[in-house]
Amino acid sequence: MAERTKIEKFYSLWIFEQEKLINSYVYDTTGNPNPTRHKFFDYVLLLEKFLRDEIDEIEKINILSGIRGVGKTTLLGQLYFAPKFIPKSQQSDFPKIFEGDYQKLYLDVSRLSAEGIELNEFFNFYQEINDFRLVDMKKKFILLLDEIHYDEKWGLFLKVLFDATKGHKNLLVIATGSSALKLKMNPDLSRRSLSEEIYPLKFNEFCILKGLSPPERNLSDKLVESVLFSKDAGELYNTLNDSSLEITRYFLKLPPGIEEEFFYYGGFPFVLQLKNKRALIYELISGVMDKLITKDILEMKKFSSETISKIKDLLYLIASSDTTNFDKLGKVLKLDYRSVRGIVDALIQSGVLIEVKSYGQKFTQIRKPIKFLFVSPSLRAGILNGIIPPGIKGKFLEDYIALIFMNDFRRKILVYPEIELMYDSSANGADFIIRNEKKKIIIEVGFGDKAEGLTQVKNTAKNIGDFDYGIIISLDNKLEIFDNIVKMPLRFWLMI
Repeated sequence: MAERTKIEKFYSLWIFEQEKLINSYVYDTTGNPNPTRHKFFDYVLLLEKFLRDEIDEIEKINILSGIRGVGKTTLLGQLYFAPKFIPKSQQSDFPKIFEGDYQKLYLDVSRLSAEGIELNEFFNFYQEINDFRLVDMKKKFILLLDEIHYDEKWGLFLKVLFDATKGHKNLLVIATGSSALKLKMNPDLSRRSLSEEIYPLKFNEFCILKGLSPPERNLSDKLVESVLFSKDAGELYNTLNDSSLEITRYFLKLPPGIEEEFFYYGGFPFVLQLKNKRALIYELISGVMDKLITKDILEMKKFSSETISKIKDLLYLIASSDTTNFDKLGKVLKLDYRSVRGIVDALIQSGVLIEVKSYGQKFTQIRKPIKFLFVSPSLRAGILNGIIPPGIKGKFLEDYIALIFMNDFRRKILVYPEIELMYDSSANGADFIIRNEKKKIIIEVGFGDKAEGLTQVKNTAKNIGDFDYGIIISLDNKLEIFDNIVKMPLRFWLMI
C-alpha cells in the first residue's frame, strides 16, 4: 500500500501535467492536430450516447487492446480533447460533447505503477479530493485509462467500478492495454465490459494520416458486403464494377509508389513523420518487437532464458517462409516442439501473428502445415529489415488480407454467422478459403499471370466441393470475370 503523501504528490503533478502530456501525442511538432483513425469516431459516437444517457449497462466499461505502436495512447488523447478533433461538418451530430457538461480524467497507469501506487488507491483518493462517490455520483464522468495492464489488479478495479455504478449511468470508462489483455480478463469482468481491438493501419487510414484526401464515405463497408455476401460471381462483379471508376479516380490522385511505401512500413502511425528514413523506421519497428517480447510476452508466459533469446530468430524464420512446420523450426532453433509451439501461441495471443489453419484440419488427425501471417505487412518487412527473400513478396498481400479479415470481415459476425479464414495446403491450392455455415469463398493472391490464379482456385474448388465463387486478387488494375471467378484488382482491397 502506497503512503498517502506519495499519492498526494503524484496527484498534484499529474493534474498539472496531464494535458501537456496528452498534447505531445495529439499534436505534431508544428502544433497541428494529428489526424484521427476510424476508431476515433466509433468512440465519439459512444461518448455522445453516454452523455445522452442512452448507453447500456455493459457499455460503461470499454477495453481497447492492441499491439504496441498502433496509436492507442493517441486515440485516448484525442477523445480527451474530442471537440478539437471532430470536423466542423460533423459537429452538429455531437451536441452533448460540445456542451462539455461532464468531468474527465486521463491517467497513464504505467506511470502510476512505476510509483508503486495501485489504481484503486489513487481513485479512492481522487474521489475524496473531488468530493464525490461512485455509488451516487450526479455528474457525467469519463475515465480514460492508458496501459491499464500495468496494474496487477486492473480487472478487479474495473469490476468494482461497474458494480458501484449499477444504480446510474454517469460513469464511462475507456481503458487501453496490450493485445493479451483479454486473456487476463476474469469471467466476472467479461460480463461487465465490452472488448475491442485496434489493429495496425489499413491503406485508406495510412493515406488519411498522411494528409491525403479520404476515399468516399461508406466505400469500405460497401466493398466488404460485396466480397462476403454476393450471391454469385456475377453479382460480385457487378457491384465491384459500380465502384471501379470511383476507385480509379482516387488512385490517380495519390503519389506514385504509395502502395509499396504502405506495405513496407505504413502499418504504424509513428513512422509517418519519418520520410525517406527506412533504416530508422525498421529500427523503430524492431524496437516495438523487442518491447513486446520483454514486456507483454513475458507477462503472459514464463519461458527459459534460452527460449526467450530465440524468439526473434523464430519470427525471422516465419517471416521468410510460406508455411510453418514446428518440427523443422525446432531443429533449426534447437528447441523442442512444446517450446516452439509455446512461443508461437504467445505471439498469436499478443496480436503479432494470425494463425490460418489448413481447410479441414479440425476434422483430421494428420498434422498439416499451418500458415502464420503477420497482423501487418510492415511487421514482416521490419523483421526482415526490408530485405525480402525471393518468393516472399506475395506474403505481404496475404498479411494484408489477414488484417482485413480481422479488422473488417469479422465485425460482420454481429449480423451474420461467424466466418473462418483457412487455406488449402494441397499442391497448387489457393491462398485462402473464407467459410461459414452458409458460404465458401476461395481467394488466391496473385503476383503471377491470370492462368496461374485460375488454376489454383479451380484446384481448391475440386478439393472442397461446392463453393459460391472465387476471387483472384491481382496487381493488374483490370476487373474481369471468368465463369464463377472474379479477378479483383488489389486496389479494391486497399479501399476496404
